[in-house]
Amino acid sequence: MANLFKQSRKKNASLKKQSEVKRANANAQVAGLRFTKKSAGKPNDNEQPNTSTSYLALDVGSTTTVTIDSLDWMGQGVTRGKTTFFVQGALPGETCDVEVLSLKKNVAQAKALRVITAENEHRTTPFCPVFNECGGCQLQHIEPEAALSLRDSALCDMMMHQLDMPLSAWQAPLSGERPQYRRKARLAIDARNSDNIKLGFRAAGSNKVVNIQQCPILAAPLSALPGLLNKCLSGFESARHIGHISLIAPDPHTYTQETETNRLASKVAPLVTIKHTKSLEPALINAVKKAASEHAFSVVFEDKKGTMRSLFDATRETQSTNVLPEVRVNTIDGFWLTPSANDFVQVNKVVNEKMIRQALHWLNVQSDERVADWFSGLGNFTLPLANAVTKTGAQVQAIEGVAEMVQRAKANALAQGINNVDWLHLDLSDEANVQRSLEGGFHKVLLDPSREGALTVCHALVKAMPKAIVYVSCNPSTFARDAKVLLDGGYAIEKAGAVEMFPFTHHMEMMALFTVKPQ
Repeated sequence: MANLFKQSRKKNASLKKQSEVKRANANAQVAGLRFTKKSAGKPNDNEQPNTSTSYLALDVGSTTTVTIDSLDWMGQGVTRGKTTFFVQGALPGETCDVEVLSLKKNVAQAKALRVITAENEHRTTPFCPVFNECGGCQLQHIEPEAALSLRDSALCDMMMHQLDMPLSAWQAPLSGERPQYRRKARLAIDARNSDNIKLGFRAAGSNKVVNIQQCPILAAPLSALPGLLNKCLSGFESARHIGHISLIAPDPHTYTQETETNRLASKVAPLVTIKHTKSLEPALINAVKKAASEHAFSVVFEDKKGTMRSLFDATRETQSTNVLPEVRVNTIDGFWLTPSANDFVQVNKVVNEKMIRQALHWLNVQSDERVADWFSGLGNFTLPLANAVTKTGAQVQAIEGVAEMVQRAKANALAQGINNVDWLHLDLSDEANVQRSLEGGFHKVLLDPSREGALTVCHALVKAMPKAIVYVSCNPSTFARDAKVLLDGGYAIEKAGAVEMFPFTHHMEMMALFTVKPQ
């Protein structure tokens, strides 16, 4: 069997191309927008395109000089002219030498090679020593508050331009702690050379693994684990059978009564899950177990069939391979989720809590209303929604496309006394499933889809016409597409705003409240 980690040049080139195409598509969507607001908050229609750029012999791989006009919502520098440039690593007002990475019609994706003049006042030194290599972060070169402000403004302009959203609907962005915000991560590994194992994150647009000893954006319990785990695995030939390593940081358990049972149950520890494709040598396993015991983290091994067994549970005094360590991540109002290594969970604890509270506030669910939570995952929004209507016995419908997550969500809800949720495993990209799910009728609906969005669902909702929809999006581009369906179908954007779930990265999330337009 070919080594798991052999990557051909062709595959590397394909991955890089896919990354460039995705970014180019997002850039093409915003290329026609203007990002600088007047004091009144509207796009500056009198802004003149930047004409300082030479466009002669422009091709992929060529270099040119541009002056940056603004920052887009992804944190890229934008310069407008005959060709619109989106420049990684460049900031407004800077004149930069750039290399062209891709071209699509009159839109160029580029990266800054050096700043020639007029360095932006918000430029700062990246705090991570491997920032220029690692693909995990892209925006450590700008002060975080300035980055959020400029990107928030750009995203607002995009929504105003594409959706005719009134400026008054745009709310203050949600943000949280920085830099150590990330409570869940997946580490890549390259163990082809057992004496020089690389464990960390992949380089941008590449399969190359950037080795890290400590990650400054991981939550404190996880930050030093990459280097520690690398040390455990080094020198063992069977480490090449490890596919990846997942990390989850737990939240503390809280109990109303201080008993010995609760004291033991309240112990928490980070969870390390090691995915492997073949058996690992006993000496490697013992090295990992010893480190887990000494540094108080739990370890689970997952084989290629998805079977998990516990190696060490730092939260228990007695060990069993058949009982997996439990990790709790809190939502709000005392509720929690119990994710496994493969489950989706919002990685930013503080921002997630703010996002849930804002969603519930916007929906303003009344005790007698029927509510649906679609793309519900483990119940991040479902549990507090169900709690809001539990006094009248009203049901919340929760639909998720991953069967295992539905099972865990239901069991977890029942363990917390929530029994008024109708948990369903359905594919919401299937029109027939969506139509059947709407047959009972709903007053209000919450959507939290993946990056692909919820186009099929939105087409169905404009026929069912619930009186309010909160749409939580991790992709502003697909959100804008779906929002047009809702707006054309009789809804208006009452509120919308940015959600900074992933500081220092290109990713920006957003959420919006749609209500039925008055007749």
